[in-house]
Amino acid sequence: MSGEEKSIEDYRGQWLVINFWAEWCPPCLEEIPELGKLVKENPHIAVIGVSYDKLTNEELEALVDKLDIQYPIVATEPMPYLPVAKPQSLPGTYLISPSGQTMGPILGKIDRSKILETIKKVEGRNKPNA
Repeated sequence: MSGEEKSIEDYRGQWLVINFWAEWCPPCLEEIPELGKLVKENPHIAVIGVSYDKLTNEELEALVDKLDIQYPIVATEPMPYLPVAKPQSLPGTYLISPSGQTMGPILGKIDRSKILETIKKVEGRNKPNA
């Protein structure tokens, strides 16, 4: 929404959370402050919000202000290319590891602890045995 163009490669080396949401989805609205805190408390994790609905950029901007969304939201005009498929239901969240491994969609409400727990498990599996 800031007009800054990004590609998935810009996030290589850090965890990326891609969260699909909509204003009419109560669990999605509950996730917004959680994802904001996740980003604030974990600088090695980036979050991107993607509107499930095809809204104009102006409508999206109004929602970002209204809902006090504290992380980047992908503009819908022009429709962006995303490295993940639109989930069949909401909320839907994908995790992309620093090496580019995609996990998800995780369907249903997710919170900071669930995301951090998943990251810890994946990082634990990828560590060589001592």
